[in-house]
Amino acid sequence: MSMKRFKNILILFLLCLTSMPVFSQFDTNPVEDTLENMILYNRQKTYGVILHNLGLGINYRSGKRLSIFNTRMFELEFAYMKSYKQVKMVNPYVINSKRYVYGKSNDVFFLRGGFVWKKLLNRKPYWGGVELRVIYGGGISIGIAKPYYLYIIKDISGSGYKFTIIPERYDPTKHSNTDIFGRAPFSKGFNEISIHPGLQLKGGLNFEFGTQNTKIKSVEIGAAIDILPTGMTIMYYSANQIVFPTFYISISLGKRFNRY
Repeated sequence: MSMKRFKNILILFLLCLTSMPVFSQFDTNPVEDTLENMILYNRQKTYGVILHNLGLGINYRSGKRLSIFNTRMFELEFAYMKSYKQVKMVNPYVINSKRYVYGKSNDVFFLRGGFVWKKLLNRKPYWGGVELRVIYGGGISIGIAKPYYLYIIKDISGSGYKFTIIPERYDPTKHSNTDIFGRAPFSKGFNEISIHPGLQLKGGLNFEFGTQNTKIKSVEIGAAIDILPTGMTIMYYSANQIVFPTFYISISLGKRFNRY
């Protein structure tokens, strides 16, 4: 996703937020202030999807309320990361050639585990609305790099009359645009995966909707940064990148409950 498209999504989301109080005035069936909505539950779990400016991901959070305003949650995330430099292309000289990313060395993923703290800024009224929290935290980030394979056209006759197509790991010193037929299957390269440990930090705003205190429906916007001291390579000509900053929007569903 381009930065321009991400900004457009963010602007649309903020416009929806600002319009919600207006529409809530026309709600003719407000939820009653039941005992269930007045209880302060001490545990919660959420499952969510993440849309960030360089890919997609999923996350899981589980935690406990420390006070009326503060909640601490363990977080586990798995996300795909691409480079803002990558562009898909095809070989125009070969019929039925497949799309591929020229110059890409690895498919990159991040597995993250850590803690986030949520601080309540304003509580929604019993009939519904938006509850706003600031979130911040961090933890361990493990970069996973799987080699990017391409189908390469090989002349097996030596005279240019007989060719075959074989999968090879991309190498710009050996492969040119005219030699590439397209991307090889994603399964190629799993036995060559490399691990790159590091840290992640994040911060943002969490908007919670709904009228039932036991059910969580939230949207979160924020920024995160992964730091890998040993570096990790997505594009061949940007080798050993150490810092991976992203902007994200996540949508989560979950529940609150008590555990004694």
